[in-house]
Amino acid sequence: MRHSRSDEFDHALSSASTPGSHWSEFADDPNAAAALSHRAATLRAAWRPQIPDRSEFILERARGRRVLDIGCVAHDIERMRAPQWLHRRIAGVASSCLGVDVLPDGIEHMRKLGFEAVCHDLSTGPGPIEGMGKFDVIVAGELIEHVPSMDMLFESGKQLLADDGELIVTTPNPWAPHRVRAGQRGECWENADHILFAFPSGMAELADRHGLVLSEAATTTPEPLVPSKPREFAKEVRRRLLGRAWVRSGFATKGTPRTLSVPARGKLRRTLRLPGRPFVGETFVYVLRPPKA
Repeated sequence: MRHSRSDEFDHALSSASTPGSHWSEFADDPNAAAALSHRAATLRAAWRPQIPDRSEFILERARGRRVLDIGCVAHDIERMRAPQWLHRRIAGVASSCLGVDVLPDGIEHMRKLGFEAVCHDLSTGPGPIEGMGKFDVIVAGELIEHVPSMDMLFESGKQLLADDGELIVTTPNPWAPHRVRAGQRGECWENADHILFAFPSGMAELADRHGLVLSEAATTTPEPLVPSKPREFAKEVRRRLLGRAWVRSGFATKGTPRTLSVPARGKLRRTLRLPGRPFVGETFVYVLRPPKA
């Protein structure tokens, strides 16, 4: 017997936190109140405070665990010699770390450096990785915005994660104010290889479709900008309050901060605190897990 819309809405509210449930269990229309209520409850349960450092977050989750790093090859081979290369840092804290990428030259270089790495396109399936057991953590750092097959990441999570494992996806935050304003003005200033931006509700939907659960979502904390001169600081404050260009010479980092700091005389520092907004950081960090039985 078909339920009424009010019954569907009540069911969505009571079952929204059920791992693995999908909006279609509560409504036929994805715009229906019951479907939207279910998705909103999923996102509210996933929201987390801002993350101070994306790499440190990944390292803490990877520490002492078995890790698969998807898209491990750096943009250039020289970067893989640097101590701050993320895969090197993960391998340094994990109990084991396997890298996988589609770039054969980069994989060969990684092997010469002593890393365990496989050249394989996961969009064709797990392939040689399937027989290597389950992973506690799968990392896809700054990858999803480049790949034409998003299903690859979620299918890999479904097939290769341990029952209590985590798929960690980091990607540019489409809601970062500087990115929104650049898009509104029709400007192109970001990586030309990007083909999409992933947003939280879309990540929750992809997780649901592949039998996973979006369990955590947060942005990285915007870093304070330290201008070289007080006058430049005042100009930049005005630009940011007016929503104008987000980067100018004389500033150490880019982004829209919650706190802007400028050196003062002696040891004093003057600080301007802007209104707090939870999702203004440069990068979104998503954690997806298999549903608990």
